[in-house]
Amino acid sequence: MEAAINNRDSDKNLAIQQELDKKAKWKAVIEAALPFAGLVFTFFFFVVVTGGRLLASGNMANLINQSFMLVLVAIGAAFVYAHGGMDFSMGTVSGVSQLVMGLLLVNLKVPVWLAIFACIISSMFLMGMVGGLSLVCRVPIFVCSLCIRSICTGILNTVLSNKEILLTYGDYAHFNDTGIKAGMLILLFAVGFYLFNYTAIGKNQRAIGGSQNTASQSGIAISPNIFVAFLFLGVCIGIASFFSIFRVATVSAQSGSGLEFNIMTAIVLGGFPFAGGDNARLHAAVVGAVTVAILSNGLALWGLDVNLVNSVKGALFIAIIGLSYNRGRK
Repeated sequence: MEAAINNRDSDKNLAIQQELDKKAKWKAVIEAALPFAGLVFTFFFFVVVTGGRLLASGNMANLINQSFMLVLVAIGAAFVYAHGGMDFSMGTVSGVSQLVMGLLLVNLKVPVWLAIFACIISSMFLMGMVGGLSLVCRVPIFVCSLCIRSICTGILNTVLSNKEILLTYGDYAHFNDTGIKAGMLILLFAVGFYLFNYTAIGKNQRAIGGSQNTASQSGIAISPNIFVAFLFLGVCIGIASFFSIFRVATVSAQSGSGLEFNIMTAIVLGGFPFAGGDNARLHAAVVGAVTVAILSNGLALWGLDVNLVNSVKGALFIAIIGLSYNRGRK
């Protein structure tokens, strides 16, 4: 009799567990599909409200260029956000990297390949400073990123307060070729995807985001992995920066402005967990970056004042965070 009762209870518990597993699986599917659904909805919404102007060839070229830079940086940012990091210096780091490259090309007349190399090294150095100072001084990463942002802003405003660095667009027009950009995007995404999903670098970032204590007890070196993530973000910012300067042929005090907020918004819209962890997915950051580019472009085409575009993105950012933030984690 007792055995029969135990078997009945066991069958009941098994049925409950199977039902819970089924619900969890469906929840995971829905959460994975939502960012793609949001991207599709955003695209077709602005196609309709702009009367098809979003699909105009000239605007599509502009949209591709906007998406290109955001996607490149989002690939690198995924590694930082995967371990729970947060950076506010990306925009000004990009600006200073463009400044270094502009000065080398215009004032010193160095070969373009050397200027590109200097641009990438500058970004790596500055992003390495963010991660390195945080680890050495034992202060939150976002505090160090605000300090680097302030330093870079001061450099840009001092050097470019009353002037701009102008390049001859025709000399570098070939860098704006769609094929070159597509090839660079595919290459960087492939490298990022491999590192993020199939190497210790990406796996360690997610483990650290899940729990630094657990990751440390598992033998993962916390500091080197965090530092490497910021270096890789620096590489991505540097690559995006030199393509950006060749596109506009100008470096000003506003170069790179707003990049960090666009990336943060992309992280949220793509369904990438703000605290990182095992649920972090590289493609989520990329989907979010494309969505942000369409949102910015569509709002401007719709007739919204350019100065209010960031206000709308800020309101959207707060709304999504309020709905999706996991308050159970401390």
